[in-house]
Amino acid sequence: MVVKGYRYSIVFGFDESRSIASYDKFLRDVVAPSIPDGSTVIIHGHTDIIGEPAYNQKLSEDRAMQTQKVMENAFAKEGKNNVKFDSSGFGEDASHAPFDNTLPEERFYNRTVIIDIIPVK
Repeated sequence: MVVKGYRYSIVFGFDESRSIASYDKFLRDVVAPSIPDGSTVIIHGHTDIIGEPAYNQKLSEDRAMQTQKVMENAFAKEGKNNVKFDSSGFGEDASHAPFDNTLPEERFYNRTVIIDIIPVK
């Protein structure tokens, strides 16, 4: 049996750990309701290369945790209490970055959190 997972991403503003309000709404109204109870949610935060590596590491972790918090609140309202989270940040680590960091557009899209949903088998 093949279990189909899902991937979502949300973009953050420069030097921001709080997501844009429309992304919070997307997480609450679209993503969270689509996740079956018992699933695993993997959240990876990222940053661009602007700034100090240690600062960017913390910023990416804060982005991941803020995303997790929004989703946990949505699950609580839906009565889902058996969703597992694996949240972490990769900072500006080029080996995990979704895009290169050469162009401004690439840096913009690296200010992201990637959310992978692994449903119950």
